[in-house]
Amino acid sequence: MSEFILLGLCPLLGWLAMRLQWFPDNASAVFNAWLMRIALPSVILIQIPKLHFDARMLLPALGPFVLMLSTIALMAVLARRYRWDRGTQGAMTLCWGAGNTSFVGFPLLLAVIGPSALGPAVIADQATFFNVTLIGLPVAAYFAGRSASPLELVKRVLSFVPFQAMLLAGALKLAGFVWLPQTETVLQRLAETLTPIALFSVGFQLRLNELRRHLPLVGIGALWKMITLPALMWGGALLMGVQGLPITVGILQIAMAPMITAGIIAEDHGLNPPASNAMISVGIALSFVTVPIWYWLIGS
Repeated sequence: MSEFILLGLCPLLGWLAMRLQWFPDNASAVFNAWLMRIALPSVILIQIPKLHFDARMLLPALGPFVLMLSTIALMAVLARRYRWDRGTQGAMTLCWGAGNTSFVGFPLLLAVIGPSALGPAVIADQATFFNVTLIGLPVAAYFAGRSASPLELVKRVLSFVPFQAMLLAGALKLAGFVWLPQTETVLQRLAETLTPIALFSVGFQLRLNELRRHLPLVGIGALWKMITLPALMWGGALLMGVQGLPITVGILQIAMAPMITAGIIAEDHGLNPPASNAMISVGIALSFVTVPIWYWLIGS
């Protein structure tokens, strides 16, 4: 019950802090820096060495790529049908082609499932990062009329602190390394800051004033990412007779809100920033309802 209270309270506090100007406008950059460079790497260093890998991990690992590639194809068709400009098509592709698998995903999964969900969730989150870097950045550059060099992509991957933590955690697992109790306690305390700060940051960055204007784009994207594709993946899992926690987590991560970083990339490339902000904000709000419903339907 406390997790659900935290789930509602922290975004509300973040939103109030933004409305009442308790922090500078750029405070979200500080929150996100802590999350990406300290809290999230701590989660990875704790969870990956404990993780048991089997074939079911393919869904969390490959799901984000299926999401992005299928979204690229769908939005190309819809752009022609509705005569979207390049900026709108690019924004729709980026925002609905990548899920918020860490800042929203981890707290939501902790609330509806518990700590056991974090292992597969970390795999999905790292796959989402690769997805946005290797596919999302070139897509944004294409729609903005720019170019993204392979060297730039490699630099982004290698400088991403959670990726560095993933490499270290993988090496520790292969070596059979076990953290000392004192070290694991410190990492656990740092990891525990992820949920409240991530949810607070989400609330702090919510911008709902553009909702009415961009409601059709929000509705189309939400229907695709948060309902249709998770349903297709769940149906595929049922047909193949696979089930279990990694499958559930993989589907729930696909059903998460749009990724804030994807929205930032869209905005940086001038891809309809008002629509991008509306899709991110409304998608986050919707996910607090749709993800628990999906878990109730699928189960663990």
